Amino acid sequence: MSSNALQQVQEHLDSGDYYSAHQKARTTATRLLAPPRRNPPPPGTVLPYDAKAQDAASLLWDAARRLLEKGQVGSGVDLGVMLVDDVWLARAVGCSKEEPKIIQLIALTGSAGAWRKTLTDAVFSWTAKTGSGPAGDVEIHQYLGETLYKELDYHQASLHLLVCPTQDAAQTLASVLFDWSKLDPEKEAGVGRYAARGTLSYLESSFILAARTFLSHFLALALAAYPSLRVASFAFPSPTSPLAQSSSFASASTGSGSGSGSDELVVTKLASLNFCQLAVRAAQSGVGENVDKVKVGNEFRTQRGGGTKAWQSLVARYERSVPWLRAPEVKEATAALGEIHFGLKPQRQGNPLMDMMASMFGGGGGGGGGGGGAPAIGGGR
Repeated sequence: MSSNALQQVQEHLDSGDYYSAHQKARTTATRLLAPPRRNPPPPGTVLPYDAKAQDAASLLWDAARRLLEKGQVGSGVDLGVMLVDDVWLARAVGCSKEEPKIIQLIALTGSAGAWRKTLTDAVFSWTAKTGSGPAGDVEIHQYLGETLYKELDYHQASLHLLVCPTQDAAQTLASVLFDWSKLDPEKEAGVGRYAARGTLSYLESSFILAARTFLSHFLALALAAYPSLRVASFAFPSPTSPLAQSSSFASASTGSGSGSGSDELVVTKLASLNFCQLAVRAAQSGVGENVDKVKVGNEFRTQRGGGTKAWQSLVARYERSVPWLRAPEVKEATAALGEIHFGLKPQRQGNPLMDMMASMFGGGGGGGGGGGGAPAIGGGR
């Protein structure tokens, strides 16, 4: 049935009757997807991806593609959304085999109006519910991030790339945020805020390797454009230190379980860029070993759990020299990192009156803690 219907759709398209082409595809797909009249499945049942449903999927995709190629964006997106919601989502079909088809529809939709968002919202809702992760399919996010970057929409591009833990996405994000920083009135002095946007956001998602990759490429771009920023560089931690030899640090540094855990730390004139580099290294070590050894009697021993204290000291030190690190939304981000990577409990923001009443009657006081979101970083270096 679908091949005959598609032939009729093509005939309508050839004659310029786009409305009839759209209606033919939709009504035929609806008949193919209709549940049996006798003994229909209970509401909420995952329907089988049987031959009829596969025919409907093929018809909807082909018709959507052909309408989009004719410039009929609204009709093409309507059929694309029907394909996603009424076929693949309703039948719990995974995204892996369908990914190229969806990317092709997104590409044909283009950037005009809100049609692309309508389609991608449906796609991410479907893929989030069928095993592609809470934010939806990573490959599609990465494709959109790269596409939006080419369209110079730096903000939206960064949002899509930040949910992708791949090294390719991290490298693209570095280019996105550095190019965005060049539009900032502060120019060289403001690049640290853009570095922190990528670094802290990746760390909040526990994408440590992506954070390292992003920051390495961002620094390379910044130092190539502003060579005067560089002060010095050295191996960090020292190859002979206990931290460099720890398996967890070595794995995060090299992306595998082998190799040296030491890498290059670039000291710059911007405290914010130095903070970002140290934040990544601190997250790698977590609550484990501090870089320094502690003298106990006549012996030097590695300080266990020193990473937690090191993180607190790091944040406190750089909050004094980097004004935007004291902004409420950034403090929420650093508090979230303390909880995620170092086991620090968020500080309870108690109401004094409620605390007093609670203590009188034996209850617990009210309070709240900081959450993790992509930091909206304000002014300062």
